[in-house]
Amino acid sequence: MLTREDALDLVDRKVSNENLKKHMLAVAQIMKSISSELDGDQKRWELCGLVHDVDYEETKDDPSRHALYSAEMLEDQVCDEIIKAVKSHNYEYTGVEPDCKMDKALVAADAASGLVIATALVMPNRKLEEARPESVIKKFDDPSFARNVDRDKILFCEEFGMDKDEFLTLSLEALQQIDEELGL
Repeated sequence: MLTREDALDLVDRKVSNENLKKHMLAVAQIMKSISSELDGDQKRWELCGLVHDVDYEETKDDPSRHALYSAEMLEDQVCDEIIKAVKSHNYEYTGVEPDCKMDKALVAADAASGLVIATALVMPNRKLEEARPESVIKKFDDPSFARNVDRDKILFCEEFGMDKDEFLTLSLEALQQIDEELGL
């Protein structure tokens, strides 16, 4: 099984965009926090978030390949559960429907990371520590804010047992734990 260190090395080799790397770290941290709430394997869930977009720079112009190429790269290095979750986070193109908690959590964490970070960036000092759960929840309800964030994907949280406000709070608190790594 790929270790966290191996995964970070893979990300460094395959991803040059620093913001994409930070996104992957953010999703990994949210996944780790979700797993704690759902009694999942923290290392496995964190690893899933960390590698979910490892192919993005190579497939961004062909969304039908995104996640499938990641799955090929990760084959024999991670468990089938992670492979399926990675494929299902791009279910619109891969046809692999998210149908278990890890799959749905990855979809929700992927979207929530964008909303939480966008909220931090409109704070006076552009810091996660300044953001409050109420701010993130309010921004969720404002469709003109962070328009590229798919709110329906965030609502996948309800399918794994968390309500929206609880999930957004968990996501914010997760990212506040790694604010220095994210530069926020």
